[in-house]
Amino acid sequence: MASTAPQAKADVGRVLSRGFSALKANFLPFLAVSLLLAGLPSFLTQYWMMRSFDLSDPSFLASPSYWGGIGAGLLVDLLAITLLGGVLTRSTVLELSGRDPDLGGSALFALRLVPALIGLSLVLVLLFLAGFMLLIVPGFMVYCATIVAVPALIQERGGVFGSIGRSRVLTRGSRWRIFLLLILFWIFGTVIQNVAAVLGGAAAFDMSRPVMPDPFRASLFVAIGASISTMIVVVVTAALYVELREVKEGASANELADVFA
Repeated sequence: MASTAPQAKADVGRVLSRGFSALKANFLPFLAVSLLLAGLPSFLTQYWMMRSFDLSDPSFLASPSYWGGIGAGLLVDLLAITLLGGVLTRSTVLELSGRDPDLGGSALFALRLVPALIGLSLVLVLLFLAGFMLLIVPGFMVYCATIVAVPALIQERGGVFGSIGRSRVLTRGSRWRIFLLLILFWIFGTVIQNVAAVLGGAAAFDMSRPVMPDPFRASLFVAIGASISTMIVVVVTAALYVELREVKEGASANELADVFA
């Protein structure tokens, strides 16, 4: 009897199961790293914006210092989230291979790749913006095709454009399923951010009333929500990369983790 051809498409259920299994096993350390690298910059940027917001004097929107502060915050956000992606991706691959996630080693590993990771992030942002300017749909197509470019860079270190090309190869044939995963990311993120907004008092803000929620409280819960959302996306995306390598090439998580030994 002829042997069955290997599966060529990602299984979204298995990806989620693996991702949340890694999260469950390492929730507190993963959350601590996410709070530091995603939450703290988000808190500082949000707090700066809310403290500078003056309903009685809209001219603050023309202030160079206001936009300079936001710009600096966004740059720090980019650097920190890029580093977070490197740390959690490596640790997730190690966890899925049955090894110690080694967050300290993952941090050092990611630091060595920061220039390449930042370059990749900037190129991906430009590609997404170009795609969304072309009637939105191409933006989603680009995202689905390049979703595992960061794990590919961390795992295979093929450079910025090599990692984008690698992601396109791995996601080919699974992009509709990946689009479903993006919808689930959006649902997770929306629920988490709405809960954070309610807890932080931002959900009660009414533009018809000149009353702002407490900047510290609102910024704190927005940062916590951003940390949890980012953590979920990064870990599940790492699980997706492992899944795609397995179904497309037969590579096991244990073999993928060998590169970090």
